[in-house]
Amino acid sequence: LIYIPLPDWDSRVSIFKANLRKSPIADDISFEQLADVTDGFSGADITEICQRAAKNAIRESITAEIERQKRVEDGELTQGEADALPDQIPAITRAHFEESMSKARRSVGPEIVQQYDEFTAKTKQQWQTSSEDGSAYDIDQAAAEQRREDAMMEGDDDGAVPAS
Repeated sequence: LIYIPLPDWDSRVSIFKANLRKSPIADDISFEQLADVTDGFSGADITEICQRAAKNAIRESITAEIERQKRVEDGELTQGEADALPDQIPAITRAHFEESMSKARRSVGPEIVQQYDEFTAKTKQQWQTSSEDGSAYDIDQAAAEQRREDAMMEGDDDGAVPAS
């Protein structure tokens, strides 16, 4: 079992920067503010937020292009005038992130984090105890104990451990 904790504030800033390094970002974006509002989100959750914000920006750009073509069809612009207008590069704005965040969900709930923290503390204690008395850590015993605890948490109160 490998437990990777949820990213801290500095890590969340880095994850945002890494995900958006090749994307045009508007001046109203602050990676630090994004990190502030994503406490409890996993790296994958943050990546999804970034991807959704980028898609929102692209969708907005496509909509603007469709509107431009509609203006040509309606006679408001000539094709030459429409072609002369600068192409809008879809920069990701605060509004795109706000829309993305409105649909964002944490994939790891606080109860799961607590279970992992308790398991980590218990494992560290077992390692420390085994090294103090000279005995070896029994991974099979620890795994069996964890399966019993998992079964109890799932409502299987008899504590029976399935054969592995």
